[in-house]
Amino acid sequence: MKLSTPWIVSRRSVLIAATLDFFLCLFLYEFVYQYEYDSEPSRLVSNTFAFFWIVVSYVLGRYEKTRKISFVIISKIVIKSIFLLFLTNTIYLFINWGYPLLFFWNDVNFFNTDLKDLSNFFIRVSIYIVIASTILQFNLGIINKNIHNQNKVWIFYGTSNKYKEIMNETSMNKKIIFWLSNEDNLGSLDINNIRGIIIEDFSLINQENIDLIFKLKLKGVIIDDLLSWFEKQFHRMPTNLIENKYQLLEKLKSTEDKYQRRIKRIGDIVVSIFILLVTFPITLITCISIFIEDQGPIFYSQVRTGHKGEKIKIYKFRSMVINAEEFGAQWSSAEDKRITKVGKIIRATRLDELPQLFSVIKGQMSLIGPRPERPEIEEGILKKIPFYNYRNVLKPGISGWAQVNYPYGSSIRDTTNKLSYDIYYINHISFLLDILILFKTIKTVFTARGDKRNDFKNLS
Repeated sequence: MKLSTPWIVSRRSVLIAATLDFFLCLFLYEFVYQYEYDSEPSRLVSNTFAFFWIVVSYVLGRYEKTRKISFVIISKIVIKSIFLLFLTNTIYLFINWGYPLLFFWNDVNFFNTDLKDLSNFFIRVSIYIVIASTILQFNLGIINKNIHNQNKVWIFYGTSNKYKEIMNETSMNKKIIFWLSNEDNLGSLDINNIRGIIIEDFSLINQENIDLIFKLKLKGVIIDDLLSWFEKQFHRMPTNLIENKYQLLEKLKSTEDKYQRRIKRIGDIVVSIFILLVTFPITLITCISIFIEDQGPIFYSQVRTGHKGEKIKIYKFRSMVINAEEFGAQWSSAEDKRITKVGKIIRATRLDELPQLFSVIKGQMSLIGPRPERPEIEEGILKKIPFYNYRNVLKPGISGWAQVNYPYGSSIRDTTNKLSYDIYYINHISFLLDILILFKTIKTVFTARGDKRNDFKNLS
């Protein structure tokens, strides 16, 4: 199974923060338990608590980089920590005190001394952990702030046309210096002030500069081709930077890993069934709400393009008015007037996609992958956007790399930008990347940010 890690490298600060938080929770829980009870705690309880702690912390955004230190930022950090403290204790107390009520367990003594002591212990230790964790994350945020305030620049070595395309795709205008290939000598570069050199085409470099680049590489300067550099920095691959299909053919090998496909399929079935069971109450409320609003149908279906161009029928909760497409197929957007009141909520939280879990179980879709497009819309897109059918090498997904990094698309420009994320996903598909997308999707659901537009130049 191929493991591609550019997205992991770029998230090392988040991974470090989460890892330190995990071991902090583990250490404090076990240390306090041993100190108070003079015995070993349950490893299952301590590890489950630590894992739950970092997952909810990620969803709340506790591991995000701190760009500046202010009263508002500090207040947000404290509020998130208090909410996490409240949530963990509520769940713990419900598990230990509440579930007997639900299942009518008569043999449980609610005023059992041991149970009360353990509950009081959990409240105390979670307070210790939230204080230590908040201090840790605050200090890590300051460190990240100082690290990311570097003034080093990138050198782009290529043609002016390609340089303009990079500037249109990024927000790094002051971080990339243009160096005209074959005319400028790289010997005058101050290597202490540069992060690396981006090469458009190695065949454009003259002999004198190729020798200098080799020496710079030996001194530790990053030397990268344009596409690899862009993928590492922004985790997407714009089609206007792709010169030919040969640049994509080598990447397709990652989709041929049969072992990885089997793991993905097993994960799709297990997770889909689990989500259907857990979200059943939400599904029921959604169905009732949709019907109450306009007494119309709860579901609607569409034909989409699936794996290898196969036509599949998908089902979603209806989020638009009845007969929303009486004048033909058209793109939807966040401000679309056809969207109902309930529709705005279920689209923002992505709950409208839940019925597609049955398509995942049937094998027509996957949990993670490029979103399937409607054939009548795709036909027009293929004429305007190169490499768009590259998405069909994988099964379409309910969520995907494009969906967690870019909002609903409503134009050719939006579709082009989302395609750049889909191409990146196909090129770097892995089990760990799927897990990241799943967590980011959960975060989108809980923060209801599904319709909010992000700056596509910056990775969220």
